[in-house]
Amino acid sequence: MDGVVLSRDEIDRELARVEADSERIAESLVEMDAHPGHRLLRDTALTGLTAKRWAEASAAMATLWEQYASYRDLVARAREVRARRSRPGAEEIEELTHILNGPVVELDSAAVPIERRGLTGAAQVSERITMAELLSRMRQAFDTVTAVLAAAESAWSAAIGRLDPIDRRVHAVSVLAESIGEGDFASLRRDLEKARELVLTDVLTARATDVLPEIERRLTELETRLAELARVRDEFSSRLAALESELSEVEAAEAMARQTYTAVLQKIASPGLPEPTGQGSAAVRGRLRRLRARMDTAGWATLAREADELDRFAASTLEAARTAQRAISGLLDRRAELRGRLEAYQVKAARLGHAEDADLSRLHDEAHEILFTSPCDLPAATRALNRYRQAIQDRTREEGTP
Repeated sequence: MDGVVLSRDEIDRELARVEADSERIAESLVEMDAHPGHRLLRDTALTGLTAKRWAEASAAMATLWEQYASYRDLVARAREVRARRSRPGAEEIEELTHILNGPVVELDSAAVPIERRGLTGAAQVSERITMAELLSRMRQAFDTVTAVLAAAESAWSAAIGRLDPIDRRVHAVSVLAESIGEGDFASLRRDLEKARELVLTDVLTARATDVLPEIERRLTELETRLAELARVRDEFSSRLAALESELSEVEAAEAMARQTYTAVLQKIASPGLPEPTGQGSAAVRGRLRRLRARMDTAGWATLAREADELDRFAASTLEAARTAQRAISGLLDRRAELRGRLEAYQVKAARLGHAEDADLSRLHDEAHEILFTSPCDLPAATRALNRYRQAIQDRTREEGTP
């Protein structure tokens, strides 16, 4: 035979090694068969990338078992030859050397494409390799298969670990949505079921595409919206009470404006301001009544929006009523201011020594007559007061002239 013939010691050492390898291979293949990823792939109707990877891996697994059977048989054959004699002769040594180191493993024949063989070329080509080469190929195939099994099992575990919490969140949100009477789950549920189906049938594609973050984002948005609607629902009675309180403030402000306007009509001639009508509070009251009536038909989002709008309308109506009241009462304030200025000018005239001045006294009395007559003509009172002030200033300048 070709090659180096092993010594008896080398044969014994090599035989011990391949026997140990055979035992370890058997253990590894049994573990491979029991791998959780194997059970998942084997028992599931697969599609897509996972089906493709599993088809390759399952074929490799079958081949591994066939190759192991060949390896085990060769080990048994070598053990049988070695057991013939306690000290093997040249014939046994040569045979053992051939088994342990020679090309004793015949692989399945491969078809040669017609374009690659000649007219008389063989249609099938066989390959023979050594036990060491067979072991090397088995190791590569084992690593490839277990990588697929581990990837599938890891992807499944990770996906289920994420899907289950999402399912629990969807259930909790659906309960909340039912209590509120709002929330469209159709699209979200459909996409979640698609994601679950993909995980169950093509987990490797599911891991690569990973649609769960987008589903979680949409679910979070829905949770936030429903929680806000729940808050609106729970606080709506208080909201209505607050709107009632605002209405009361509007009514009070309008009543005050009307009372002030009545007083102004008695005390101020031609006030030039529109009479307060109370239409603002009537509008607020009508919208509040309609809002209450819609509580059994409108959704909470709509009710919240309408309550916000009514709140703003009530606030603007209240401010308008208060502004009108301030404008009306401002006429009385103006009269009081003019009266105070008239008194101040009289004191100034007396201090300057003009208390007995007949012209100044007449101007003072004219202004006083207008200011203390009801209704008071404010423009006329202002003009009279200005004449009195101007006269005092003229007297002061004349006295200062040499």
